[in-house]
Amino acid sequence: MNYESFLDKANPHGWLLVAENLFEQACELHRTKSAMIIHTDFRDGKRIERFTANRSMFLLGGFSLENAIKAFLVYENPGWLSNGQMSKRLRSHKLLELKNQSTKIPYPNKYDKTISAFEDGLETWARYPCGLNFQDSGSETLLNEQLWIRYENLMKAYIKRMEALLSVGWNGPNGYCCSFEFKKYA
Repeated sequence: MNYESFLDKANPHGWLLVAENLFEQACELHRTKSAMIIHTDFRDGKRIERFTANRSMFLLGGFSLENAIKAFLVYENPGWLSNGQMSKRLRSHKLLELKNQSTKIPYPNKYDKTISAFEDGLETWARYPCGLNFQDSGSETLLNEQLWIRYENLMKAYIKRMEALLSVGWNGPNGYCCSFEFKKYA
């Protein structure tokens, strides 16, 4: 595999495709959610109700946000893919830190709470049954409708902006250049 074939996969469009696929899967889970778990803590009588797909929707949603944010970072910093290698700066799940490195991302200050909610699950409760220790073993966040709507709006804005940028073109490292056309069918 040469640099060009690496860039065929790692260019901003590659990141966008993965983000869109994960977003579509999260939306499908949200649309078809059908089963609930009701957990009763008999120590205090507290009941927590959540959809069985809650964890999966958060994990898919968090990784879709991560890939969309990284599409912007790669677009703005093509050198982060130079010489057939991904920069260490892209090897993070810290969504807010990643987002704050972009200058072209939509709504740079508006959706931090939404992004933070998904970031929290990526390293702990959405991915594993517990954290590495009791301090890192936070509670599962419930995906309420308000959070879901904010997530959907944010992802749609990210996708729309990245498509606009890629329509103009991208000049990558090692002389790699590309552009894309996007057509929507009803």
